[in-house]
Amino acid sequence: MLHTTSDVSLHEVVYEVIPNLNTAERLVNNTLESIMEAASNPLDIMRRKEQQDAFRLEVHRVRMNLEHLLERYRDDVEALVSADGRERGPMVTLDRNEAQAVRSAVEIYQHVRAYQRGERRHPLGGR
Repeated sequence: MLHTTSDVSLHEVVYEVIPNLNTAERLVNNTLESIMEAASNPLDIMRRKEQQDAFRLEVHRVRMNLEHLLERYRDDVEALVSADGRERGPMVTLDRNEAQAVRSAVEIYQHVRAYQRGERRHPLGGR
């Protein structure tokens, strides 16, 4: 998978990081919604709602920085997408916020995958 240094392949961002983040986001939101629907204790519901709000805020921050990256390399992204991902695309240099966003997206996905494999009790990191 992806190495989270300050340089990364645009192909990895477009065809791995972003789709994996989308998948993880759906799973976490569906899981939290299911937990809240099944909960009878209002405090449990409130706690899960707070977790959901914090997760959505984190994903929003990640997406804003990924969008910034894609905008900076707009022409390269368009060429990559028009080639249907058959080409690797250029290596791109990430600024500090973009690098953190890529790291966060990868970590979110890794936590969700560990949850799916039964290695974690909850799909959110640090929960």
